[in-house]
Amino acid sequence: MARLPVIGFISILLLAPAAYAPAVHAQVQREVLSFTAPSRNGPVTVTAELFLPPGDAKLPAMLLHHGSGGVTDTREYAYAREFSAMGVASIIPDSFTPRGVKSTMADQVSVTTNDMIADAFGALKAAAAHPRIDATRIGIAGFSKGGAVALRSALRVIADRYVPDGPRFALHVPFYPACDTHYRDTRTTGAPILMLLGAADTYVGTESCRSVADSLKAGGAKLDMVIYPNAQHGWDGVGAAWSQPNGENWSKCFFVQQADLSWVEQTSGIKTAGADGRPNADAPKALAVCRTRGVSGGPDAAAKAASLAALKQAVRETFKLN
Repeated sequence: MARLPVIGFISILLLAPAAYAPAVHAQVQREVLSFTAPSRNGPVTVTAELFLPPGDAKLPAMLLHHGSGGVTDTREYAYAREFSAMGVASIIPDSFTPRGVKSTMADQVSVTTNDMIADAFGALKAAAAHPRIDATRIGIAGFSKGGAVALRSALRVIADRYVPDGPRFALHVPFYPACDTHYRDTRTTGAPILMLLGAADTYVGTESCRSVADSLKAGGAKLDMVIYPNAQHGWDGVGAAWSQPNGENWSKCFFVQQADLSWVEQTSGIKTAGADGRPNADAPKALAVCRTRGVSGGPDAAAKAASLAALKQAVRETFKLN
């Protein structure tokens, strides 16, 4: 909730395909976009990988923002491979490495959601300036913590703060997002939102996301919500079900913006930030009440197939693909 600095320098570096070990798709060109973004220790240089299907035509693109475990071949790169086959470019920012963090599972404020939102808009600006990318057809899909980014970036107040005169995301697809932050101004940019939730998700839960969805719809948002029965957190993963006893669980935390623009954590009733969004000395006390330890999740083949189909359909419809 800290105040958000202006995103700075943007550059593009072309790399040979051999520099990329987990190949996304044959003949796909890889580039690296870089830009400055905030962190709690001062500005950092963040990079985002850009994967371009072959050809010369302007391409639509999807930004894929990782969750608390960082970028993985089985999720972000796997989705990039799917998009490459569709003729859609992919943008994969890494919010953790430049901030010296591998995972936020045990400490979610080591890299905040606001940090990641800044990265998303930095990557959006960089991609929109690329000669192969259609700046009007860039969407965002995010997973867990990245899902919160995909959701909040649809809010007009957020987009106007980060890129007041810049591009906007054309589509927002949050997968199992954290919905713990409830803004008073629920007007969106107008881009469609597809919220994908798991009925058995105990990591972030569904109650707060239902509430956020209702408020966004009341504000005029075009929002569709799908809840997959029995699906746990990270249903689109691979391997076995998993658990992390020391993982931070914020599913009972609800930070609600007040009429004076200050913030109150609803479970504890504690004011956590002023109108400027800066956390106050009582913020840790609120977390001590609402935060618990222990997170878990696991793959679900049916939900994975259904959510991939829903994502692709949303991309086709929004970008007007065949």
